[in-house]
Amino acid sequence: MNTLHFFKNKGDAQKIAHSLSITSKMPCDSYSLPIANCNVGSKLAKVKGSICSKCYASKNSYAWRTTKEAMQKRLNTIKDPLWVDAMIKLIGIKTPYFRWHDSGDIQNLDHFNKICQIAKAMPNTQFWIPTREIGIIKEYAQNNIIPNNLIVRLSAMFIDKEVIIPKSLQGIKNIVTSNVHTIKPIGTECKAYQNKNECGSCRACWNTSIKSISYKAH
Repeated sequence: MNTLHFFKNKGDAQKIAHSLSITSKMPCDSYSLPIANCNVGSKLAKVKGSICSKCYASKNSYAWRTTKEAMQKRLNTIKDPLWVDAMIKLIGIKTPYFRWHDSGDIQNLDHFNKICQIAKAMPNTQFWIPTREIGIIKEYAQNNIIPNNLIVRLSAMFIDKEVIIPKSLQGIKNIVTSNVHTIKPIGTECKAYQNKNECGSCRACWNTSIKSISYKAH
């Protein structure tokens, strides 16, 4: 069981977990890691036609040296025994929404376990984590309950091809999906592309009643 260190300020927490990430689209802070360290995604990036082969996190501001350095520093901190406590301080217990991984993905079972610890310690925050690391989610769910305030959206591998929730994960309320489409949405369409590519007041990705979000390919 994690014992909170209770950092006095965010500056001390940053010495452990480095920083959060800020995106123009999100209505909240986020957290990004290098896409080169995605287990599934780095393999898919080499597959023509896959979503990862055209990853948005491989260009624009994500390609800046300072951004890459920050993501690498975050990755290097995950194994720190105080990482969970530091992240809780950086996110803030009064934060209503938080997104995991606007770039990158879950690294391993221990990483996801720590993310779940954070969610358990912050019941008033709704967390959303898109992931292609379905194997890690399955392994965790075998012996653990994913916190209700952690919305896990299993992400599609290919454009216009629906991602299917494995039988072992079906029935878990907070495990839902996200897809990418060219013309016809596969689920509830994300309207951000009609709103300067911003979420605005929409919080569908954090809503478990929205079983599938579909993003327009770009």
